[in-house]
Amino acid sequence: CIGKCDLFNGEWLPNPSGPAYTNSSCRFIDDHQNCMRNGRPDTGYLHWRWKPYECDLPPFDEIRFLGAMRNKAWGLIGDSILRNQVQSLICLLSKERREYYNWRSIH
Repeated sequence: CIGKCDLFNGEWLPNPSGPAYTNSSCRFIDDHQNCMRNGRPDTGYLHWRWKPYECDLPPFDEIRFLGAMRNKAWGLIGDSILRNQVQSLICLLSKERREYYNWRSIH
């Protein structure tokens, strides 16, 4: 129940399953932002997830998100932080391609 959840109060918890994507699995991360390619020796920063105190966040569902955004217009205004967030969204949306069929009756 995300609508009643305070997303801003919580804690970082270890996430053994790792991130949804990495620098090597997402081609939309610019070279100057690629920690792995630029020699960052540790990977511990990849294995954390945010857990609000009052609820559990479900994993990101690309199909559900795209369905909710269908026929919507977006305007994004911001700085490099917003750019990073948009890059992350694009990486999440492009990480897996699932077949999706939209059946329309002709009758």
